[in-house]
Amino acid sequence: MQKFYIHKDDKQQGPFSTDELKDQKISRDTMVWFEGADNWKKAIEVDDLKEIFKSIPPPLQTNSPVIPPPLVDNKPKEVSKQTVDEKPTKKKTTLIIVVVAVLLVGGLGTFIYTNQQAKQVEIQRQIEEQRQAELESLKYEYDNSVTTLRAAKIRLNEIQQFQLLRTASEKQQQVQAQLESIRSWENEGDRLKKEIDKY
Repeated sequence: MQKFYIHKDDKQQGPFSTDELKDQKISRDTMVWFEGADNWKKAIEVDDLKEIFKSIPPPLQTNSPVIPPPLVDNKPKEVSKQTVDEKPTKKKTTLIIVVVAVLLVGGLGTFIYTNQQAKQVEIQRQIEEQRQAELESLKYEYDNSVTTLRAAKIRLNEIQQFQLLRTASEKQQQVQAQLESIRSWENEGDRLKKEIDKY
C-alpha cells in the first residue's frame, strides 16, 4: 500500500495511507509526496488520491465585478508659491530635528559615560585609601610587635641574671615563660610581615 507525506500548516506530516489522508481533511491543493515521485505535487494531480476528491465539491468560482480604472484628471496642476516654499521648510525642519536629536543623544551618552568614569575613579580612590589604611595599620602592629619582642628579650636577659631571693626552679619557670612570650611575639611579627608583603 502506497504511503503519502503531506505539507500542511507549514510543516511536513506523514506517512499516511489513503484512508488516513481522508481524516487529515486535505484539499485539492495540498502538496503531497510519495515514494517514486520526483517532486511534491498537488493532491488532485496524484491518481491514487483522485478518489478522495470525488465526494468533495470543487472550490466555488465567483465572477468578481470588474473594477474600472481610476479617473485621471488631465488638467495641469497649479503649483502655488506657498507649496513650493513649504517643501524646503519641511526638509529644513526635519534636518534640524534630526541634528538636535543626534546632539541630545550624543550629549546624554557622553554625560552618562563621563559620570560612570567619575564613579569608577571614586571607587578606585576609596579602595586605594582603604588599602593604604589597612597597610598603615599592619605596619603599626608590626612595629609594636618588634618593640614588644625587643622588650621581651631584654626582660629574658634580666631574668637569667643572678637574683638572691629566688630558687633555681623559680628562675627556670620565669625563663621558660619569657621564652614562650618571645616565641609568641616572633610568630606575630612573622605573620604581620607576611601580611605587609602581600601589599
